[in-house]
Amino acid sequence: MHIILTLIGIISLISVWYWRLQMLSRAAKGGLDVAKTAANLPRRMAFKRQAGKASLSIIDDPREAAAVMMMEIARARGPMTQNQQDVMQGEIMRNFQFSRDDADALIGHAGWVGRDAPAPHAVMERMSKLVLGSASLGPKELVDLDGMLVAVSEAEGTPSGEQLQLLQIYRNRTGLLT
Repeated sequence: MHIILTLIGIISLISVWYWRLQMLSRAAKGGLDVAKTAANLPRRMAFKRQAGKASLSIIDDPREAAAVMMMEIARARGPMTQNQQDVMQGEIMRNFQFSRDDADALIGHAGWVGRDAPAPHAVMERMSKLVLGSASLGPKELVDLDGMLVAVSEAEGTPSGEQLQLLQIYRNRTGLLT
């Protein structure tokens, strides 16, 4: 009988210590979550500051500018179609070496940034200026971007007059006159 009581005592002791270790583990995980949240706070605050600014003012990457320009070219014909979005996705994947998910994210970001944008002509001027001012882009990349814009404009057939005007703004700004 005393052997059974000893075994029950040992099992109880192990159970209590196991429970205490589980509670310590949960407390440590909670502390780790708080530390991660605190570490991400500057990034989250920077995003909130940027989100409060005029949408186009947060664009500083030529690839983002290119996506915004493609979005404006597509919208110049009316509401964006699935075919136009597929062409944009393909051009981004091919020219920027992005995965499908990254291309979709960039298209989504361009749509979000351009939602409250001024007139398409002003957007093309501003984004063309940003692309042209990028030290990482040379003449070949500017021609490649022109090809990307043309591909989007031709996604639904012959480009509309508005799309051709937007293409001309980019070409005039970059010196790629046709």
